[in-house]
Amino acid sequence: MDTPKKNSWLYFQVVFATVVWGASFPFTKRLVAELSPLSIVTARALLGALLLVLLSGSKLRASDFKPAYLWKLAVISVLGVSVQQYLQAYALKYTQASHAGWLIASTPIVVAGFMAALGEKIGAFKAAAFALGAAGAMLVVFSRSGSGGFALPSTRGDLIFLSTCFSWAFYVILTKKWLTFWPQAKVTTMTMLVALATLLPAWFVNGGVSEFAALTPGGWVSLAYLGLLCSSLGYLFWNNSVEGLGPVKASYFLYLEPFATLLAAYLFLGEKPASSAFAGGLLILAGVYLVGLKEKKGGGLKGASTHA
Repeated sequence: MDTPKKNSWLYFQVVFATVVWGASFPFTKRLVAELSPLSIVTARALLGALLLVLLSGSKLRASDFKPAYLWKLAVISVLGVSVQQYLQAYALKYTQASHAGWLIASTPIVVAGFMAALGEKIGAFKAAAFALGAAGAMLVVFSRSGSGGFALPSTRGDLIFLSTCFSWAFYVILTKKWLTFWPQAKVTTMTMLVALATLLPAWFVNGGVSEFAALTPGGWVSLAYLGLLCSSLGYLFWNNSVEGLGPVKASYFLYLEPFATLLAAYLFLGEKPASSAFAGGLLILAGVYLVGLKEKKGGGLKGASTHA
């Protein structure tokens, strides 16, 4: 394959991944009306793990399942899959999907903040990024469609969703520190497999199987979207684009994600976000941009995905 065609395919993959991830929040909000968050997370892990094993080419071996690796995988699977996706689904019961799209965009700022706490030097770009990100997140959290202000339970949902940015930040940092000897595709596949192994017992005990008997056709479509596109093809395409384009160039496309959320939330749910939430989202993106500028100059955790 010649270089122009190869690059075109890589750009398609990175756009596909970010747009699919952005649209996942409206589908999750639609699905959480029919399934419990535990059933949603377990089904996503099942579908994602199966397809990642088949399609990622991660070449799993028996030696990959050593106890020395498994306990680390258990920790990061809880942070990056089980807890994160459970809390996101739960939060979407109470808040707008469009809010989720803006808030998840603040994850790179949170990651940079944790790295600063671990000793990385904070420059002017990062200081400004933290200020913009915090201001933007608060505007989103305390916005209300049609008015600006504090509104329960949506504010509670926003705060819960915002907490998942912190759990994902821990996931990114620990993955970079613990599993550097594996390619990212293998890390993602193994994380999904371990998450599935830890979720299935709780799911069976809580009668999760019976929930699917009453699932509507729209619910099945939403579930297929989340499992097949978001938790498998999305990750596969993202990993391919990071390896082919480089983490910095691939990370630029994450700016598409909140706008994909806004469009999907409007088309599928009829959501119209408040102007203050939109303004807050733009502040968050401005902060992420400043973090990216600093990363290009000083290194760091580049190209970190905001999904598991």
